[in-house]
Amino acid sequence: MSYLLFLFVVWNFELYMVPLALLLLLAWNYFLIVSGKDNRQHDTVVEDMLEDEEEEDDRDDKDSEKKGFINRLYAIQEVCVTVQNILDEIASFGERIKNTFNWTVPFLSWLAIVALSVFTVILYFIPLRYIVLVWGINKFTKKIRNPYAIDNNELLDFLSRVPSDVQVMQYHELKQDSTHSPSKRKKNNPP
Repeated sequence: MSYLLFLFVVWNFELYMVPLALLLLLAWNYFLIVSGKDNRQHDTVVEDMLEDEEEEDDRDDKDSEKKGFINRLYAIQEVCVTVQNILDEIASFGERIKNTFNWTVPFLSWLAIVALSVFTVILYFIPLRYIVLVWGINKFTKKIRNPYAIDNNELLDFLSRVPSDVQVMQYHELKQDSTHSPSKRKKNNPP
């Protein structure tokens, strides 16, 4: 059923329908408020929510007093490590994108140029509706065609092969210092 619904919506959907639907929703709510037919009671709902939050805060205060200082410290450390790891992943992702456009690995940058050129030509000559239809048909029939296939994202696979700034520094070739070469030491020091 969802497959048929997807095909129907994509085939009949136009981009201008999104703002039009939002405009109609706003106009409908405006006419309900102006005519006085709006039966929602915002004030009582908000007051009930505030009272519930105050009761939860009181319970949380009592529970937090029971917890020891050490447990809080461990929890804070875990949260800090998690946040640091997430920020590291985000920074690494941004560095990989930057390094793609900085030609850090020329082969991958050329591959990106070819892929973007092909994608641009496809988008120019094939309407977006057909592209979304092909994508949807592929998505819905993937498990039927190959039930043991592993899902992957080609863009993330590509970016995983581009080195981040840390990896560029780690794999950077070291320059050999000519003053410390073993052959010169042998020449300077008589046996």
